[in-house]
Amino acid sequence: MTIVRTLAGSVEVPAHVTGFFVPMWSQNPLEAGSIGAGIVLEPGIVSQAERGSGRLLVNGAPVRGSPFSDVLNGGLDYRIETRLKLGAGYGLSASIALACSLLSPNTETMEAFRRAHVAEVRSVTGLGDVLALHAGAGLVLRTSPGAPGIGESEVVERRVDVAVLTSVLGGMSTKEMLLKFADRIREYGSVAYRKFLANPSLERFLECSRDFGKGVGFLTDRVEAAMKPVEDVLLGYSVKKMVLFAVTELRHAEEVRSHVQRTFGNCEPLALGDGKWLTYLEAIRVTSR
Repeated sequence: MTIVRTLAGSVEVPAHVTGFFVPMWSQNPLEAGSIGAGIVLEPGIVSQAERGSGRLLVNGAPVRGSPFSDVLNGGLDYRIETRLKLGAGYGLSASIALACSLLSPNTETMEAFRRAHVAEVRSVTGLGDVLALHAGAGLVLRTSPGAPGIGESEVVERRVDVAVLTSVLGGMSTKEMLLKFADRIREYGSVAYRKFLANPSLERFLECSRDFGKGVGFLTDRVEAAMKPVEDVLLGYSVKKMVLFAVTELRHAEEVRSHVQRTFGNCEPLALGDGKWLTYLEAIRVTSR
């Protein structure tokens, strides 16, 4: 993935889907967050800032309210383009908050990440996505909560030989998810986290994510039955909030994509992020100073 460099003030930020997590609360939003693991996915969003009045437009439609109001500059308009659905489980609120922070003038990179994290925590739209995006690529493990520079995350594995097929099964806000499933998330998230740490890998991540999804109630019997015809060619799959994500080798990608599209009515093929977006981001920010 490359950042669009033909337009001034334009950057790309990946999406992030958490497979399992445990919320970790604190009165200080810089220290609040979660532990767990997830996958950084591309393409996520393309963002551009231009002189304006503080508007945020996603695919041309205005978006208002938190967490974005905390990161917008009143002298700019922010235009976001994405194929992914906001509010389904792709972590797009974090991607958008980070993009807006990065595009704001006179904001250092670490400050932008921290502003985005704080905005997410305060509005209860995400607890660990910004920290995972700071790691930037592939399968990311979050080992301590908090904003980048306070919380800790690491890239466990990068894979270029797999495809991630995703499908939106509905909509659910993060706040609704945390209120409705709080006890189950903590219980099954803790079990999944410990199991993953014993043998961290993409395959183990998918296994733990499936256990978490089933335990919490995201992954239903109906979805499992629907995925049965392609289960033999998958490395694994699960559902986070309302997003199905299935990982397969590239040679089986079209078979899985076709099945998911027929079965659920929509499918977005994605790839594990390679981390190049961070390199391009720094280059653009240095040259724009």
